[in-house]
Amino acid sequence: MSRLRVKNFGPIKEGFSENDGFMEITPVTVICGNQATGKSTIAKLYSTLTWLEKSFVKTGLGKKIIPNTDFISFCSQQRLHEYFTESTEIEYIGHTCTFSFKNNAFSQELAKDFNNSLLSYNRPKIMYIPAERNLLTVVDNADNIGNLPLMLSILLEEYNKAKKHSESGLFDLPISNVKLQYDRQTLSTKVLTENGIIDILNSSSGIQSVAPISLVARFLADDVSGDFLRNINRLSVNGREEIKEWLRQGDSPLGREVTLSYFEQLLYGQTISESMKEKLSLLLHFFFNTCFINIVEEPEQNLYPESQGKVLFELLECMNTNEHNQLMITTHSPYMLSYLTQSAKAAELLKKGVPSERIEKSVPVKSAVAGEKISIYETKEDGSIALLKPYENLPSDANLLNKALADGNERFAELLDLEEEFCQ
Repeated sequence: MSRLRVKNFGPIKEGFSENDGFMEITPVTVICGNQATGKSTIAKLYSTLTWLEKSFVKTGLGKKIIPNTDFISFCSQQRLHEYFTESTEIEYIGHTCTFSFKNNAFSQELAKDFNNSLLSYNRPKIMYIPAERNLLTVVDNADNIGNLPLMLSILLEEYNKAKKHSESGLFDLPISNVKLQYDRQTLSTKVLTENGIIDILNSSSGIQSVAPISLVARFLADDVSGDFLRNINRLSVNGREEIKEWLRQGDSPLGREVTLSYFEQLLYGQTISESMKEKLSLLLHFFFNTCFINIVEEPEQNLYPESQGKVLFELLECMNTNEHNQLMITTHSPYMLSYLTQSAKAAELLKKGVPSERIEKSVPVKSAVAGEKISIYETKEDGSIALLKPYENLPSDANLLNKALADGNERFAELLDLEEEFCQ
């Protein structure tokens, strides 16, 4: 698991106080809290640093990939550059390396056992889905908008890929029995409901918010693969040349020419021995995305509570398609945490032998996630971060979101007492 420590960066002041300040990023990591307390800051930093490690592995292989002074400008891609101060401290411990920013200087170090870490590294496809995603579905020809934020541009690219990738162009959304229909000729997206067909531009805000989340999550979860031959066959011309050039310049334990020869045999569909295929797979594995890190801001946006649960369950199902996938979400919704607890309880019951068909009536079995794989952090208005301790391996409900619901119930009870006192 990766770890992240953040201090004096934007709304985050002291940050996380436990574990020497390091937040453990588990397969499912949820960040909840009030507005402007640092939820998205953490998510954006994690996105940036995992992408940096990916680049470090692919192109750097232990070399410096950005100068010390460029880290701040690098973070501007996520619009974080204004958050840096003289006292900012950021540290990321990844699978293969450590990145650190302290005293206005950026540094990087290899993992202690770098060679073994490199062999077991699963290169991720990293997707950041921002809260502003509705813009892509409410504006016609969003591709032509100038100065679109980078994360929205990347999301738009993957959203379009997901639509074009489907042979039928028909997609089920996880809410309200709604389908999307993409027309390749007109490049239009229609919403199919029980009441008829409308353009997605005229659909509800909830549908417009969910469409990019759902289509992109499913597309990328399916797109990443640990199947070496499948990845070889899907290489673009540029991708093939990139690997060939790397093989020509590198020191392969098999020998440069031998390795290049076997690689070209695979490209042309020729058969090589299983042992050689396995050796090539280990040597070239970091050229291919073999897992999916999905980072979603406010998946509950514009959704009814029941629909929030359906969207979360779909995201968890996509995460479960690969043991190395990760899901990180930021949220203001207590319902999201409640549905996450249901997912953990479903996983617990499955482990105890409860029939899956009985569990399926309450929670989709494909969305069940063991409680020990879930972490929930709460960002607070004083700039601190707290880990919500689980109860019997289930996510805790001791957070400000659930407290707000409890406070509302308590205030309503007080009003009922006043009614009884004065209106009888």
